[in-house]
Amino acid sequence: MTRAQLAVLAQSLTCTGLINGTESHLFVALINMAPAESFDKSGRPIVFKSNQQLAFEIGRSVGRVSRMLSRLFDAGLVTMQDSGNYKRYPIRNGDGEITDGCGIDLCILIVRYAELDELVRQVRAQRKAADAALRRYRGALRHARYALSAAAELSGQVLNRIGTRIERVSDFIGAAGKASSGTLRRATTILEWLVERLMQVPRPLSAEVSETKNMTCPNVENGMHIKITTIVSQGVL
Repeated sequence: MTRAQLAVLAQSLTCTGLINGTESHLFVALINMAPAESFDKSGRPIVFKSNQQLAFEIGRSVGRVSRMLSRLFDAGLVTMQDSGNYKRYPIRNGDGEITDGCGIDLCILIVRYAELDELVRQVRAQRKAADAALRRYRGALRHARYALSAAAELSGQVLNRIGTRIERVSDFIGAAGKASSGTLRRATTILEWLVERLMQVPRPLSAEVSETKNMTCPNVENGMHIKITTIVSQGVL
């Protein structure tokens, strides 16, 4: 596990709601403060800086940093161990290697990496599905209103009834961006069904006759008449 991978994950966790943007900023800073080699299998990434130093480096108050660290701890993203006098320092062996210490331990992030990464993927997939449902609903609503305005040949009673149903669906959804994906999908299905009904409602006979007249081509009729007359005059019939 590399430090870069963990930093990217820390930035992505905001979409899950586990932490907010400010907490993510502190979290990324903590990851970058630990030596890169400490994220190896034999290493142990621990940050020994005081809250005062952390506050200075990220531009926040000491109290704010303390609250954010508690939030990261409650979310299970870090563990912390301070000395009796609230100091942070490493404990080294005879070879100078850090074996333990009082500080902010990031090991739990390495252990939970696969779990947290999968959570981020799931949330993003849900967001993508929600966006698709929202786009489809808005498109269906526009299509339904356009189909209603274009169906002027239908009776006023039919238009009013279908138009009322369309607006009832729109009023029920309200702010589409706040509706759930399931609700948007059900509303879209109803709107698409209303559009199909608009297209299948039989039109008045007068409209069909008018359309038939409009489709008639006088030039074609005249051409056929001339052709038949010529054939008769030549004695073919």
